[in-house]
Amino acid sequence: MKRIAILLAFMTLYTMSIAQVHKPNDPNFSMKCKTGQYLKYTITSKKSPYTVILNGIKGDTENVKKIEIPATVLYKDTVYAVTTINKGAFSNISSLTSVTIPQTVKTIKAEAFKNCSALKSIKLSGTIEHCGENAFAGTAIAKPIYSGKNLVYYPANTAEYKINEGTEAILEYAFGTCKEMSSITIPASVNNIYASSFANCTKLTNITVAEGNVKYDSRNDCNAIVLKAENKIIIGCCNSTIPNGITSIGRTAFANTPLQKIDIPSTVTSIEDSAFYNSELTLVTIPESVKEIGASAFVRNKKLAVVNFNATDCNPINKDYPAFAQCMSLISVNFGDNVRIVPAYAFMACEELRYATLSNSIIEIGDKAFYECKMLSYIELPNSVEKVGPQSFYESGISEPVHSDLLFAYFPPNYATEYSIPEGIKTIGRYAFQYAGNLKTVKIPNSVTKIEENAFFNFLELESIIMSDSLEIMEYGAFAYCTKMKSITLPNTLKIINNNVFMGCYNLKKVTIPNSVTEINNLAFYDSGLESITLPKSIQKISSSAFRQCYELKNIYIPKGTMSQFKNMLDAEYHSKLKEK
Repeated sequence: MKRIAILLAFMTLYTMSIAQVHKPNDPNFSMKCKTGQYLKYTITSKKSPYTVILNGIKGDTENVKKIEIPATVLYKDTVYAVTTINKGAFSNISSLTSVTIPQTVKTIKAEAFKNCSALKSIKLSGTIEHCGENAFAGTAIAKPIYSGKNLVYYPANTAEYKINEGTEAILEYAFGTCKEMSSITIPASVNNIYASSFANCTKLTNITVAEGNVKYDSRNDCNAIVLKAENKIIIGCCNSTIPNGITSIGRTAFANTPLQKIDIPSTVTSIEDSAFYNSELTLVTIPESVKEIGASAFVRNKKLAVVNFNATDCNPINKDYPAFAQCMSLISVNFGDNVRIVPAYAFMACEELRYATLSNSIIEIGDKAFYECKMLSYIELPNSVEKVGPQSFYESGISEPVHSDLLFAYFPPNYATEYSIPEGIKTIGRYAFQYAGNLKTVKIPNSVTKIEENAFFNFLELESIIMSDSLEIMEYGAFAYCTKMKSITLPNTLKIINNNVFMGCYNLKKVTIPNSVTEINNLAFYDSGLESITLPKSIQKISSSAFRQCYELKNIYIPKGTMSQFKNMLDAEYHSKLKEK
């Protein structure tokens, strides 16, 4: 009986382990192929057409020489077509010499047969439509692989590079291992080329498209491939030129090429993602015509020292992949005479940038335009500038972007706790202290007459402020949510306490309103910690919401003989708080 119990327990455990491997809805399974190997699959479509992706061999691969991939596999009463060979599926099988790929397979993913050092023969019966990077790198394949009219792979050890006449498509990474190739001619028959078709061909110096090609050309001996319908350069090399009439430089067109110099004509409106990624440019001039610069367009140009930026109406640049990031030699940026807007994120993360020359035409500097430009310590803003975007100089070497009389923003250097606004400033701009860090004390000079809306909004660390004696205007929310500010002395030049000015100032306990003020507007002290306020006789209007949710307000001090005046202006709930003195 004990033996039977043990056997039953073993069978239960075995059944449980099988169930864990092959769950009812598990899309993974393996099947034996004609050449004897068990091949691993994953179901990619459980509806018609039923398809699977081939993941490789299950078990030992040490002595595998031949593989015949089936066109279909039968699993749980359903016939699945094998359409894709997965990434790295058969990589590093050093004994493998030949592979048969059925007509159902349309995609071979990256590194599928990489480093199969004995692999010489690939038999194809269908048409491969997509092939990933290094799919056949490190194999012994000596002749180009064609699938129908598609060029799938060109081996690096070929002495002469020549694409067959009649070829219609050059697939992705077809020449990806041809690092020594210097010249290529595209036949007239080719009608499909991918941006990555010649990836890693860093020594390519001569590109020619044969006459008669309907879709592509290499006009004016430009040593590049031009997509005719879009006037777009899709592939270039270190000897390329960009002809007049080209409107777009395509994605990765010059990526990873040793391109040292290029003139971008005034017809170009778009420079696409990674167009000049990791090239060797030393100077770039962006023409006025450019409207868009894509993500990482000039990233890792380690020799790029100067950018002449003339684009007059360029859209914001990708903030996640800034166009000029990691250009470690970029020292100087010069803006042309007709540039109106420095695009948002334009030179974000250019850590070595030291000089930025702004023209008198610029009216706006976009958000984070010079963010994290740590070496940029000085910039002269022209008087034409009307707006500086949030964080445009944040984490840069600039602490106070100003021009003549306007402080646009303050960014704290080295965790500063005190700051004196420069004498001569007349206006503190919108959200100027939005990123003031650990700053606790601010001194406003007597030259300041205006504080724009939300200038000190949400300035959480501000404890004290020395006010200008000449201040005339505080706009909407000027000090809203300065939660640590305990006191403020307002000047006799102020006329109005504007909407929401001290809203949410939880530690502001006591305020004296000067004799010059005539109005206290909507929500001026809303939700503040105000305990007492002294009002002058000059007050003519108090909004009904001015002290709303001021739960700590106990005393409203007014001049003698003005009780009826203030009772007429204030709601009845405040009458008991009025105290003449």
